[in-house]
Amino acid sequence: MTAGGDFIPNDPNLDTEPSYPVIFGIALTPVIIGTLLAVGGLALAAYLFLNFVQPALAQYNTLKQKVQDQEAQVQQAAAIAKQDAEARANLEAAKKQGADVLTLFSNEATLNTLLLDLNRQIETRNAGVARLERDRLAACPAWVRNNVDELRKSGVEVARKASLREFTPNAKASGVITDGAYGSLVNNKLKRQVANVVFEGNVNQTQAIFRNIERLQPFLVFKDVKIVVGDGTQAPTTVNRLFEVRGNTVQFLPNCQPEPKLTTTFTLEALSPLTAAEKPKAAPAPAPSP
Repeated sequence: MTAGGDFIPNDPNLDTEPSYPVIFGIALTPVIIGTLLAVGGLALAAYLFLNFVQPALAQYNTLKQKVQDQEAQVQQAAAIAKQDAEARANLEAAKKQGADVLTLFSNEATLNTLLLDLNRQIETRNAGVARLERDRLAACPAWVRNNVDELRKSGVEVARKASLREFTPNAKASGVITDGAYGSLVNNKLKRQVANVVFEGNVNQTQAIFRNIERLQPFLVFKDVKIVVGDGTQAPTTVNRLFEVRGNTVQFLPNCQPEPKLTTTFTLEALSPLTAAEKPKAAPAPAPSP
């Protein structure tokens, strides 16, 4: 008796499991094939990374570092160029300032007229002295007015005139400065012309003469200034006074007393830069080699 339908339970051609190819005894199932493909993909990715990506990345990093180094060099060069420009500008400013400073010093022309300029500054203080003397003598007794010349010879002057008594150049002390008197930086760069000066005048004239000398163009230095009453031969307390004997008393004449004379002595140094011809001669000798 046969079963109904087409089902044949004992049919040998009916396989309950699909068949897969076998390699090295291993059936290539979908799971195994997927695993092999994944492993192969990873291996391929590693190969591509090691042989293509990593060298390219290293080359990129190298080029990037070179670009950064070059940018840093460009920035450093720009900073150096800026510093160089600032240094050049400062150098030019220093040169100009040095030239301006040198104009304050004496030159050959001002040194040649120094005596004339000094004497003119002293004589300027005598403007109006004659009128002042006339006004003061008007208040004096007749015997004073009649003996003005004699009194003047004895050093008594109602209105004193300023005068330059001495201007003696000191050639020995003059010349290129090498003694460090004005600092070591000045040595062999400036020279000085030294003179001994003596002038006379009253207190106001003496003050005014010093102020006027300071305004002269040459750069002048006063040294060893000494001011004494009289001509330096009298004691400082000795002062000429005009008086009259009236009866048994001595009467001073308050309206026509002579002005005291001050004698001023000092050493005058006129500083000036060396000329182009003088600089090689003044340059210090090179130090001997060891």
